[in-house]
Amino acid sequence: MRSPAGPFALLVVVAAATFGVAKWHPFSPAAPAAPVSGDPVRGKAVFARNCAGCHGADATGGVGPSLVDAGLTASQVEATVATGRGVMPPALVTGRPAADVAAYVATLSQ
Repeated sequence: MRSPAGPFALLVVVAAATFGVAKWHPFSPAAPAAPVSGDPVRGKAVFARNCAGCHGADATGGVGPSLVDAGLTASQVEATVATGRGVMPPALVTGRPAADVAAYVATLSQ
């Protein structure tokens, strides 16, 4: 008669190896990309081309709300530009221009 220790030992070895492989991370995940910080000077030009039609040339409002002293941070503006709000369509500008215009609008609340 065979001893049940053989299959049990095999089960323990396989379970330990599976656990070890699951916990082993030979490659650490890449660090998340640093957020792009925008340039408010370039952002003012982007605003004039893409945003002033609704928010006014001086950002005091028009069809869109006033952005002056609105207390907005660059990350809030960038999120709104990406997703849109109300009648404002999403992704009017993307990438570097979006970061630039967000940095510019954030300076209007300082």
